[in-house]
Amino acid sequence: MNSSSSSNIINESSLGVSIFILTASIVFSVYTSTASHSIAGGDSGELVGEGCQLGTSHPPGYPLYTVIVYLVTTFGKKYYPTLSPAYLVNITSCLFGSISSGLISLIVYKLTSGINNGSGSGNTKEGLLSPQVVARCSVALSTGLLSAFSPLMWQYNTSAEVFALHNLFVTLIVYVLVIYNSMPNSTWIVALGSFLSGLAMTNQHTSILLILPVIVHVFYKSSILSKPRLLIISTLSFLAGISLYLLLPYFAITNPHAGSWGDVTSLSGFIHHFLRRDYGTMRLFSGDDSASEGMLTRTWWWLYEFVTTQCPLSMLFVLFSLQIICNVDKIFQRIKDISRHLETTEEGQSTTSTSMVTLASLIFYLVVFHSLSNLPLSNPLLFGIHQRFWMHPNILMFIMNGRAMYVAVSAISCRSPRRLLALSVVVLLLPFATYHQNYNTRDQSSNNYFRKYALSILEPLPSNSLLLINYDQQWTSIRYLQECEGVRTDITSINLSMMTFDWWQSKHDLYEHVSFPGTHYSRGTTLPWQNGGFTFSEFIDANTEHFGSDIFIGGRLNFDDQEYHESYHEIPFGLVRQIRSQEHIDISVETAESYRTFSLQPWTTIANHLSTDLPCEKKYPQTEWEWTIRREFFDHMVSRSTHLLNLALNEKNDSSSSTTSVLPSIVESALWLELASSWDNDTYAEQSSMKKNLGLAYMNMVRSKESITFPIVEDIFGYSTSNNDTNWWSSESNEYNDWKEWASTRWRYEWEAFLGLESSKSEPGYLQIKQIYDTVMSSLPAGR
Repeated sequence: MNSSSSSNIINESSLGVSIFILTASIVFSVYTSTASHSIAGGDSGELVGEGCQLGTSHPPGYPLYTVIVYLVTTFGKKYYPTLSPAYLVNITSCLFGSISSGLISLIVYKLTSGINNGSGSGNTKEGLLSPQVVARCSVALSTGLLSAFSPLMWQYNTSAEVFALHNLFVTLIVYVLVIYNSMPNSTWIVALGSFLSGLAMTNQHTSILLILPVIVHVFYKSSILSKPRLLIISTLSFLAGISLYLLLPYFAITNPHAGSWGDVTSLSGFIHHFLRRDYGTMRLFSGDDSASEGMLTRTWWWLYEFVTTQCPLSMLFVLFSLQIICNVDKIFQRIKDISRHLETTEEGQSTTSTSMVTLASLIFYLVVFHSLSNLPLSNPLLFGIHQRFWMHPNILMFIMNGRAMYVAVSAISCRSPRRLLALSVVVLLLPFATYHQNYNTRDQSSNNYFRKYALSILEPLPSNSLLLINYDQQWTSIRYLQECEGVRTDITSINLSMMTFDWWQSKHDLYEHVSFPGTHYSRGTTLPWQNGGFTFSEFIDANTEHFGSDIFIGGRLNFDDQEYHESYHEIPFGLVRQIRSQEHIDISVETAESYRTFSLQPWTTIANHLSTDLPCEKKYPQTEWEWTIRREFFDHMVSRSTHLLNLALNEKNDSSSSTTSVLPSIVESALWLELASSWDNDTYAEQSSMKKNLGLAYMNMVRSKESITFPIVEDIFGYSTSNNDTNWWSSESNEYNDWKEWASTRWRYEWEAFLGLESSKSEPGYLQIKQIYDTVMSSLPAGR
């Protein structure tokens, strides 16, 4: 090799590194400025929570990510104590995502190295500032930035999830594949690729869908089966990477922790966890998937979503428009020249080989993953969960698109350097358009919703309470606050779904003050129950002596339990429900006025955290986890109002409590229902139960003989234009006849709307309401 060739290789390599650094630096700068300072939705709360104390996350365990989180949070606690653990992990994800984006640029740059020479003049002859090299750099940089600023990548590359690290492994493996195809006899390249493949499996099992096609290619090209030494080295390298899984049982044995998932201390338990048998091996969804879509439908949805959302149509439109500018015959001839060069040169064959393996990996992933994935895509939230696994094929698509884009640019330029430079500028503008298009929705710098949501649940609870959770977002956000930030660690929180697995009996000793009347939570009168399980009612029976009425539940029961409903009742308490015995009546929550005062305490805390800072529906649609916070807020707001209204009406109709004042409770329940309806009109506008309850409240206001003035309702939500001592309805009038006339008008409007809804006919009391409404309306003078 002469000195000129050596210099060109060095310059070529240096230029590729420069593109990598430039792409990664731009992306990291954008990512860190838009990352949340707390946890996001999904699994981030649990993953960070387990990482903070080296616990075991949900299957398959994610040992590599757990160790990374532990190191980052431990380092951060020592050197950056003012930064939250979640923010430090988010920044780490930003680093992974930016390196991944830089690698995409570098891969595209290398895969286009053999295309320039199809024009008859190579890179080295023209120099590093030739139009061909500038175009290569522009396409490579543009592709990396386009992938980074696509909404899905931007979202998960800036949050504490395993996907940013998975994206990094995908690009690392493809990059090593590029190097391997240029030097297939290198033992250390094969060993490195094998080690990275094993390590990738400790983070995300879908890595296997990239690893298998690559293994087939490497085994065939290097004839590994006929080379025992290379086979042994590659096998040992893979095992060295995946051996990180041995840390799961080690951590579980040396640092057992309440709330961690599974029993990985035994071989059978470890295999059970590794194979994700709690969810169903090679499945995403453990629920009813009978209506789930097939492989072709899922693949079509991926392609549609990629073209319309992840890869902007403007790029395709621009390239298509530019093609008609040039002579079509010249374009076709240029493509033929490029293809001929790729087929006849060693460099071209190497890049083509990588592209073919990338394409094969993409097809393999789409077919296998979409055949096994069973999340129903008709559910917007489940669609968003499924969508996360599309980043893997998206990366492969961006790489192939980048190479195809350069071929198109080279062909369209028709050997015109000026035209090639102009196209390079256009290509560079595309990621800036994508950045501008997605910035508002992907800027999460002010997203503290889940932290506020978890605080809204934890802060109002009495000391040393028992909190039973069967709702993912409650569990993950609370898990993070308790484990990483030490918030309300006096509260014992238990995941009900975890308690249903056989391995739960191994966790009993970790809950000092909790009594378990059997091995695990099960449905009554079933084989698991007969073999030592316990029902929910039996669990509550066993713990009421220690916790008394300080037992709370969030979410629904896993199994219907008639005995529980007969022995206990649930009282709305902020964003959860308090479990109370039917036998012991507590006057502090059993009368309308006492419950109104009692239930305002947790809601004052909730209002301080959330009422003026609920997730915006435009920024967080139903495919986003943040949307569930808004839904929870209003659902529990309505639940509290309905319970208060029922207590008030029951007391009002009880002859023994005729002197009890219930009008303030009726008025407050109506006010809260009105607020919920006005804030979330899309949900409640056509909800028959909302119309029915508002009509009941207004009817009883009109009939009330308690007061001649309208009761003042405390404005805890901060939406009043006046101070809290002035009722927000006071502008109507404080005179007796005026507010009752106003209430009568509201009653008429709500029940007229109720009777006009088809769904109302299945509501309890429909015929009675219709009779009352018809009687009153027929008694009114004509024209009223």
